[in-house]
Amino acid sequence: MSAARKYSILLIGPGAALLLYAGSYLLLGAGLPAQLVRHLGPEGAGYGSTPLVLGVVAAIAAAAFGIGVWTCNDLTSLGHWYAGPKAIVVCFLAAGYAVLALGLGMMLAASIPGAEDQGANVIGFSLLALLAGFSAAAAVLSGILPAARPEALG
Repeated sequence: MSAARKYSILLIGPGAALLLYAGSYLLLGAGLPAQLVRHLGPEGAGYGSTPLVLGVVAAIAAAAFGIGVWTCNDLTSLGHWYAGPKAIVVCFLAAGYAVLALGLGMMLAASIPGAEDQGANVIGFSLLALLAGFSAAAAVLSGILPAARPEALG
């Protein structure tokens, strides 16, 4: 993998995604409620401070990106770029994008007027965004990262 391509996949992509997420918060922040649904349970909806919930989402995504970048650099420098290690890198990077999609889904669903009373809809929409984000990111990353080397048997 060339250094420029590696740089763009591992640093520019996640950095741009985090900036887009922060920009979305700045754009939608005025229309968001003070408390955001963060989970649903048998007792009903659980709420948390909107900036805190969305900040935790960004921190989790940044951690997933960091682990993916570190793992990719480590495995490629050691020459261990096989199918299993590539899958680990793809999963961590895709998890970062998926968590950002979850946060963006929460922001979009909560910015709809009257969404404060629709906790299940907000959670459902954000989980759908998580699944779609992970699937799309994993498909794209599998294609743009270099092909895995075949493992020698025996």
